[in-house]
Amino acid sequence: MQIRKGTKADIPAIVELLKSSLGEGLIQKSEGLWNWKHVENPHGASPVLVAEADGQVVGVRAFLRWQWQYKGQVLQAIRAVDTATHPDFQGKGIFKKLTLQGLEDAKRQGIHLVYNTPNESSKPGYLKMGWIEMGRMTLKLKVNPLVYKQHTLPALPEQDWNKLSDLLPKLSNPIAKADQVQTLLSPDYVKWRYQDNPLFDYYFLSDYQSYVLFCRFKPYGFGQEMRVVDLLINEESFDRNAKKRLSNSFQQISKSCFLTSASGRHFKLVDSVYPSMGFIPVVDKGPIVTLRNVNLQEEAFTELSRQESWGYT
Repeated sequence: MQIRKGTKADIPAIVELLKSSLGEGLIQKSEGLWNWKHVENPHGASPVLVAEADGQVVGVRAFLRWQWQYKGQVLQAIRAVDTATHPDFQGKGIFKKLTLQGLEDAKRQGIHLVYNTPNESSKPGYLKMGWIEMGRMTLKLKVNPLVYKQHTLPALPEQDWNKLSDLLPKLSNPIAKADQVQTLLSPDYVKWRYQDNPLFDYYFLSDYQSYVLFCRFKPYGFGQEMRVVDLLINEESFDRNAKKRLSNSFQQISKSCFLTSASGRHFKLVDSVYPSMGFIPVVDKGPIVTLRNVNLQEEAFTELSRQESWGYT
């Protein structure tokens, strides 16, 4: 068996391996999805490793590139994501071999750290390979019991992505000047992440002058969830009137949803910018986050291992 870098020619075989190993589930595997996620990402193409036996791809490990800003530095990170082993080759240590090779490659490429969100069953394996657990992501939740089991998608305002594109270069993260880890933003990133996303339909609230709030809607048995995924503002024009416009638009939509959710870290840092999110306190109910140091000084990595250093949306 050979461990090697994945190529464009491997993509059809990789997609078939993902299907045979993981099944389709809620997310349909396809070459289009793989290319969007691992080739077209504006943070950079994903490092991909495959295990090959007798000319057949029997294992794959992809690391999604992500760029974070922290105290004036751009952190080059990778997220351990799509992994699969052919059913006939499971139990042979392919996952570990691909992961450890990926870490060696990342060190040579100048990657600063690896992060991911494992479940309880896969977490022990990562911890054995040197990952540390940072804890669960925090969430800010708002519940409206009056619309329990209501599944109708709320009536949304105009969704003019072309018009929004003119505003994007003027927008920034409300915590842009804070010493918190935050995604490196660009109009290309926003377009890729929300407008062109093949996984889910993303929507936005905007006055096309001073703010944009991105969200998606997820159905559950109890009703709809409105998930706030990003909030960007124009610092010069986001004044009291702009905040009122955002709040009115936000309340009109969220009142149709049983649950409204947002990043607890981002909400805490810029609660004066967010529309009303009710009185439920921030809770540690999000995914488990694990980190692995690659090229950072130990002191810097220790800082990043604390939730308080992060301002993720």
